[in-house]
Amino acid sequence: MWEFNILATMAQHGRYGQLLHDLSDYGEFHKTNFHGVILGQVADVGKFLEAVHLRRQEQLIAFQDLGRIVPLETVFTYELDDFLARLCQAIRPWLEKLAHRRFHVRFERRGLKGEIVSPDIEQALDAFILDELEDLGQGARVDFEDSDLVVAIETVGDRCGVGLITRELSERYDFVRVD
Repeated sequence: MWEFNILATMAQHGRYGQLLHDLSDYGEFHKTNFHGVILGQVADVGKFLEAVHLRRQEQLIAFQDLGRIVPLETVFTYELDDFLARLCQAIRPWLEKLAHRRFHVRFERRGLKGEIVSPDIEQALDAFILDELEDLGQGARVDFEDSDLVVAIETVGDRCGVGLITRELSERYDFVRVD
């Protein structure tokens, strides 16, 4: 499986070719079978996000075809019957970061319509995080309006990427978002 650590979407009236060209200076990027969705592999996610940010500030038309970017820390393939368990396993290392914070889970599914229901997965993962933190003697709160952290889950067919988007990251880079 080709590795990726970036999911990018095209702006509403964007052009695939131009966006792929803009991104190509920073890593390896490929179209997917899903309209407006590009997967990429960059050497350093932080440096990549900063480079896109600076280029957009310097040049008005730079990345005008970009809708959003979601940095992904964990990527895996899955079967339907092990999807939720694999997600819980991917999130477990972040429990300390989620402790005593406001968070929510956002799941964007591409493919498997009717077989995976996004709100059900989001609610199950919210409950998993809260239960695990309670078992550790920690607390947290689900908050959709003023989250400190967002657990971003992006599927593209049978591949899933999971990332943690902090408030600081989304404030610094307006193109890093899930909502």
